[in-house]
Amino acid sequence: MASNAYNIHANTAASLLHYTAYTKPGATEQSWTRFTSANEEFNVASAGGHKFLIKFHANFSKKHLVTFSKKEWRTEGEAWLQSQQHGQGGKDAENWDKAQKQLLQNKILKTLGIRSGKGDEAKCSRCGHPKSNIPANTGHSNNTGLCQVPGCNGVTCVGGYLSSYVESRRNENKPEHDPYAGKGGQDSSCIVLNWIPLNEFQVAVGNSIIVADPVNALPDSPLPYGHATPFIHLTWTFNGRAGAVRHATNGAVDVNNGTWCEVGAFKANGGPPGITATWIVGHWYNMG
Repeated sequence: MASNAYNIHANTAASLLHYTAYTKPGATEQSWTRFTSANEEFNVASAGGHKFLIKFHANFSKKHLVTFSKKEWRTEGEAWLQSQQHGQGGKDAENWDKAQKQLLQNKILKTLGIRSGKGDEAKCSRCGHPKSNIPANTGHSNNTGLCQVPGCNGVTCVGGYLSSYVESRRNENKPEHDPYAGKGGQDSSCIVLNWIPLNEFQVAVGNSIIVADPVNALPDSPLPYGHATPFIHLTWTFNGRAGAVRHATNGAVDVNNGTWCEVGAFKANGGPPGITATWIVGHWYNMG
């Protein structure tokens, strides 16, 4: 199901995202969660009339493509809190706008906390001791999966490391338990899809491909895809959309007015009917 079921996404780049249904334990109504990065894809068009299929490698789309909250009740609650601030009574539109921005910032910082491990440190699913990236220190070996805490030496971490975030998704029956699995990081960069009109986003991404491959002459990227495979650099520029690109580190959003980002992608010629080439985006290089 496409995200156009959510009014907040209408006519923005966020409407390109797709959602899949799941049912929480004990519930009868379906809930919705975003497609995994491996399953997400959408079409874009360049100024020259070429059409491209955009896919994603590893967990790129879940890490780097963010949206406003699709839960209106949550935005309503935050807007009410904004209305309680001095001088904000009766300013419904302004309070709603501030609520969206506050929830967006909360989401970006939550992602940073999960990826860095600072906001939601993983623990052994068997003994509960926290993970350590330094095997010599008290905690868990990052490589062996054996608990290093005195008294627990040699106890295999059956089930692996588990954070409260992953545990909560698993308990809710979400199809993807850990959308941020893989390499962590001490910073987090993203594109705010609601910030960009749908057509502008499609053309910006399509034109970046024309710049990198003007006459569709580049060969297919070698398989298997991975960081050992050379990336083709694409620059996505969203002119006049300050805030479309953001960055967070050290527990704070330190860039909130970016307008461009540079990503790495793989190319596969062809695709479904009418598609010139398929581009698989898998790495974030730079932004500003």
